[in-house]
Amino acid sequence: MQVTEAIEARRSIRKFLDKPVATELIEQILQAATLAPSGKNRQPWNFVVAQGDKKEQLISAMATGVEKMKAMGLPVGSAEWTMKSMRQSQVVILVYNPDWEWADDRNEVNHYGYSVDTQSVGAAIQNMLLQAEDLGLGTLWICDVFFAEQEINAFVGRNDELVAAVSIGYKGEEPAARPRKPWQELTTWL
Repeated sequence: MQVTEAIEARRSIRKFLDKPVATELIEQILQAATLAPSGKNRQPWNFVVAQGDKKEQLISAMATGVEKMKAMGLPVGSAEWTMKSMRQSQVVILVYNPDWEWADDRNEVNHYGYSVDTQSVGAAIQNMLLQAEDLGLGTLWICDVFFAEQEINAFVGRNDELVAAVSIGYKGEEPAARPRKPWQELTTWL
């Protein structure tokens, strides 16, 4: 598949088939992630792969965090719907930035460094999605994990920044392309 084909074909998949994904395919997706560009070549990413019972335990930890937020009267966005998609997928990969330091006193340099790392991790996730598409797999880029970051981090034994999760599996749906704004409306030529 050509890069343009992968970009145009990629969709957010929320329904997956009950069909195992070979370890070799997951490894290819992780390899693609590590080839992403990163500011100052910092490579600010780590991955935690959950399958089978561990995936179910991860989702259970997320559900605990979501329920805790709901009990406090806080919104949980689409987290409950997202967990249904996660359960259907064969693999959930958590994406971490291990270099991020929890600090309230961010100075300007730290702020920009953090922004660069976030962009770099986003590039790694995009590489994962495109590699999966090329391999005939569907993906869902998930940010609803934020609603249960503490619970998820406790489950996997981490204290660094949880940036996102990616669900992976064989596609159980073929959604149509979502509307996109034309690049001409979004671009200024100088």
